[in-house]
Amino acid sequence: MSELVVQTQQGAVRGRMRGEVAMWCGIRYAESPTGSLRFRPPRPPPPWTGERDATGFGPIAPQSRDPRAQMMSGIGDGAAMSEDCLTLNVYSPAADGARRPVMVWIHGGAFIMGTSSIPLYDGASFAARHDMVVVTVNYRLGLLGFLYLGDIAGDDHAEGNCALLDQIAALTWVQGNIARFGGDPDAVTVMGQSAGAISIATLLAMPTARGLFRRAILQSGASGLTPPTRGDATLLAEGILRELDVDRARAPEMLASLPLERLLAAQDTVIGRRGLAAFAPYVDGVTVPDAPLAIMRAGLGARVPLLLGSTRDEWSLFEVFLGDGPTGAVRRALEERLGADAVARLHAAYRDARPDRSPERAWVDLAGHIAFWIPIVRLAEAQSACFVPVWMYRFDWASPAVGGRLGAAHALDLPFVWNTIDRPAAQLLIGSETDEARALATAMHDTWAAFIRGGDPAGAGLPPWPTYDAARRATMIIDRESRVADDPDGALRALWPA
Repeated sequence: MSELVVQTQQGAVRGRMRGEVAMWCGIRYAESPTGSLRFRPPRPPPPWTGERDATGFGPIAPQSRDPRAQMMSGIGDGAAMSEDCLTLNVYSPAADGARRPVMVWIHGGAFIMGTSSIPLYDGASFAARHDMVVVTVNYRLGLLGFLYLGDIAGDDHAEGNCALLDQIAALTWVQGNIARFGGDPDAVTVMGQSAGAISIATLLAMPTARGLFRRAILQSGASGLTPPTRGDATLLAEGILRELDVDRARAPEMLASLPLERLLAAQDTVIGRRGLAAFAPYVDGVTVPDAPLAIMRAGLGARVPLLLGSTRDEWSLFEVFLGDGPTGAVRRALEERLGADAVARLHAAYRDARPDRSPERAWVDLAGHIAFWIPIVRLAEAQSACFVPVWMYRFDWASPAVGGRLGAAHALDLPFVWNTIDRPAAQLLIGSETDEARALATAMHDTWAAFIRGGDPAGAGLPPWPTYDAARRATMIIDRESRVADDPDGALRALWPA
């Protein structure tokens, strides 16, 4: 049998070579979640006979048609979209029985957009340059991934967060199959950015994810300090049922038969009212038993080494491309929670911390901290307090693109980590490929690979990198000249309640 034909637990798949790397794309890791399986946990795929073609990517998950989401997703017009989307892609030097380290990628996109197959997430460089296996995963998004029916349809629907259960199903597939593709199931690192990182922060606290990975990388995301509750998820579901004119007593059967377009239209209505972050993991008491941060603080989560961090100017991506609407929404939410006077004091502190910033830009800094940086800090505190190694970074390399307005924006670190700065989508973020950008991409890519391979990012192109703890708070500042800083922006961090 050719090494491009691999016998998985379900059946044989035939891949293709691209340069030095073998690729198998669109491999089904779960049964199609359609009909009666809509809004239900994923099931293992049925076996097949013969060889299945795995030379082309599978369809993308159904996702928001909101023009804001489409603009930011990185997916071109005409991409095939289908509910039959629970597939993954494997990049490997060879399906030769070697036991290489494995990285499993969970893409971001606010849980309403994105896919594993965009060129920024090309695993070829990790596979060829670092002799490892890369797996990139699709999962259900938006309403299809997060509608909660437990309090509407009874205990038979008690398991919510289907998007996260999809990710667990993919990781379970990796445990059972990756050795056949040249990978080591005992050396799996899970990596994600934004919604992907929030997913991982939640997986760390989910009992059914325990043992499926040995280390984790979280870029620009962690579980929210106060995640949605079961009650919140039920209220959202009830509103969606009203929008769809679905009888609560017959919700499962009616939802199973509705056309996909009606579901996506209802989803976009919700996004229009609640913003791009309308759908997110929630504490249902079953799949996610408690707030993930509370579980981690109690030492009951997965005790795996973490590499995690944020970009310095996270929120500028949204401010530049979406205007001040998202920033205003964050401001209003904070005022509802903390009170207008407290938020005014926070804003004044942010204005004073960076005198070169306008009052409007101070709001952008504040929004980026509460949405991304502070949750990351809290997770790092919790995991390091359990004597688990944690490495913290902050990406400060300021992009010259868009007249310099992006700064070190959300997602700007992606092409550096993946070593894909030559791709068109990367050029939109970083301006143009330069010797300076290439050198930084090599250093970051090699450093991330060192952590994936051995659980320690030291010695691979960045300066010596000490672990993080709540006393010193050592943080790698990744920039044109990278360095370690202790507790950067510590005065601002101290303003936020634990």
